[in-house]
Amino acid sequence: MHQFRQLAIPALLLSAFLAPAAYAAGTTAGTDITNTATVTYVDPNGDPQSENSNTSTFKVDEILNVTVTQNNPGNVTVLTPDSDAVLSFTVTNTGNGNETYALAVASALTNDQFDPTNVRVYIDNGDGFFDVNTDTLFVPGANDPTLAPDGSVTVFVVSDIPAGLANGNLGNVRLNAEAVTVQSTMGSDAPGTVFAGQGDGGVDAVVGNTGAEAFGQNGYIVQELSTSFVKTQVVSNPNNPAFGAHPVPGATITYTLTFTANGVGTLAGVFIEDEIPANTTYKPGSLTINAGSVTDAQDGDAGYVQGRFVRVLPNGNGGVVGSGSVVAPEITTITFQVTIN
Repeated sequence: MHQFRQLAIPALLLSAFLAPAAYAAGTTAGTDITNTATVTYVDPNGDPQSENSNTSTFKVDEILNVTVTQNNPGNVTVLTPDSDAVLSFTVTNTGNGNETYALAVASALTNDQFDPTNVRVYIDNGDGFFDVNTDTLFVPGANDPTLAPDGSVTVFVVSDIPAGLANGNLGNVRLNAEAVTVQSTMGSDAPGTVFAGQGDGGVDAVVGNTGAEAFGQNGYIVQELSTSFVKTQVVSNPNNPAFGAHPVPGATITYTLTFTANGVGTLAGVFIEDEIPANTTYKPGSLTINAGSVTDAQDGDAGYVQGRFVRVLPNGNGGVVGSGSVVAPEITTITFQVTIN
């Protein structure tokens, strides 16, 4: 355990050391402050004389300061459930010496509605954008970031979001950074606390006005329901295998419509319609909803074919206008086939 003592310097000088600054606390730790005084006089014989004092030299101690700021403009919107949701923070060494910082996250906080899960911390590669393949997974004690005076590093907190949350639910996360130098003591360290010989170049390390520790906090908020609608097609030639996937006359086109509702909430009056393309003919009995076959007639199931239109009312009745509905999160997948004339 490192030994420490209270700094025995005048109060005025202590306040100068601990005053907040926009940048690192002035002169770099370990810098020599050197001064020699000179006296001149006329001796009793009338001769002018000069004399130098001894040289006074001391090294500047290291101030231990840090700030943590959150970079997102506000709470980050998420779905429920969701994965790999990213919060961005900046850790800055506002001290005057090179310092290593231990990072820690807390997600079980008060004054919110849920706790993010599977929380991980990544150190940015320098581009400011999270990429799981290029940023470095933080391992406490193994790759704690070391920062020069005024140096900063972007830190990403990545979390998963539980299922079953309501719109507007908030889950907060806190990122804490503490100078490794002060970790030998329990709890917080008061400004002015000295860690003898633990600063750059063997000078004393003095706890600054941040207590050598800081945190930033931000949260995930469950967003309003969101949707996406995607159409894809696959060409095949079941009657002429030699043609493979070429769209030649007689080929079959299988269309897939995917309607996705994410988040929390209910969509009412959902009605999906797709016109059968010109120069093609609908293949009777090919309509499916979520892999289940439905009749082509406008009857009690959720889909039907009318003229040149395929129509689907998810979870509804094809014979009842406006009966389609989707309760998020839900995916509705529709397939049907046509033949090229």
